[in-house]
Amino acid sequence: MNTPFFPAFRSRLAALRRRTVHSLRQATLGQLRDQIRDLLPATLLSCEKAGANSRERDFPPRLTFECFLWQMLNLKTACREVVRQVQALRTLQGLPPISEGDSACIQARLRFPKKRLEKALEATAQTADLWVGQNSRLQGRPVKVVDGSSTQLADTPANQQRYPQPSSQKPGCGFPLMKFVVIFSLGGGAVLNVIWGSLHHHDLRRLRGLWDQLKKGDILLGDRAYGEYATLAGLPQRGVDVAARLHQRRKVDFRKSRCLGKNDGLFVWTKGCQQSEILSSNQWDWLPAQITVRILRFTTTIRGFRNRRITLVTSLLDCELYPAQELVALYARRWRLELCLRDLKTTLGMEQLRCKTPEMAEKELLA
Repeated sequence: MNTPFFPAFRSRLAALRRRTVHSLRQATLGQLRDQIRDLLPATLLSCEKAGANSRERDFPPRLTFECFLWQMLNLKTACREVVRQVQALRTLQGLPPISEGDSACIQARLRFPKKRLEKALEATAQTADLWVGQNSRLQGRPVKVVDGSSTQLADTPANQQRYPQPSSQKPGCGFPLMKFVVIFSLGGGAVLNVIWGSLHHHDLRRLRGLWDQLKKGDILLGDRAYGEYATLAGLPQRGVDVAARLHQRRKVDFRKSRCLGKNDGLFVWTKGCQQSEILSSNQWDWLPAQITVRILRFTTTIRGFRNRRITLVTSLLDCELYPAQELVALYARRWRLELCLRDLKTTLGMEQLRCKTPEMAEKELLA
């Protein structure tokens, strides 16, 4: 870990790197199995009663999941190395050896349902929230954070067709690009849900695909992309409140607001004449013609960063139940979690995925 221009970061980053590398990447397949045993329900990775994944094989669903996870944690690891780990584990358990070839391992990954990976992702996040407890809630309500990112894929015709490279790059000079949106739990910091798409789909369109995953009573935190009319009008009708940074194109004059405090007021927004591209005609008509939003402005003071002037828009209108100071602190925590997403990508080597087909790349992202 070398940080010549920021020597003060070395002690912090090095400690994080040691924790991650030694506890995860240095673990054998058997040690990884012990670490995740309490994170997932036993029935989640059991064999199906009929159809695919119902036969007794060398790579049943649970072992396939563990092998997939171990391989993702160990960068540039071939499937043959995964098979060697399975052979060593079977020897320790007194089981007969399996073939040294990697064909069975590859076919097992192809058969493994994507839905199970999605459920496993959600189950680990729920377990993390149980460990954290209720201290991270706002007025007893769970807080979730939405953020977008992207990753490159292997340059194959199948990946290029579904996730094309940016048009600014000449053919053959770029990589397929997958953009994805994740929803974090602010309490446990774990990823609850993820949805992906090509670079031609805006983050708002991807978030719209996750609306059904949000539960009544949730509070959603986001950046500038989500502080717009459709989100602030649609989600509160589902019982989900929103707090997001105001888009830079919207100008705010607190003299025209119903004052709640210094740089804190209520504004009335009117639905525009032009329909949102992320909604159908019926969904657009379902939105109210006007909504009341609360806008507050403050200056952040986050250690290690420059002070920033932030304008926050939210559907949390009650200034007594949700004081401005609590919303400011909430946004500061969201910023730290956004940095955690960058750290997650770097630590796990997610800047570029290796699978050569879109279906397997999506499974790799989930793993």
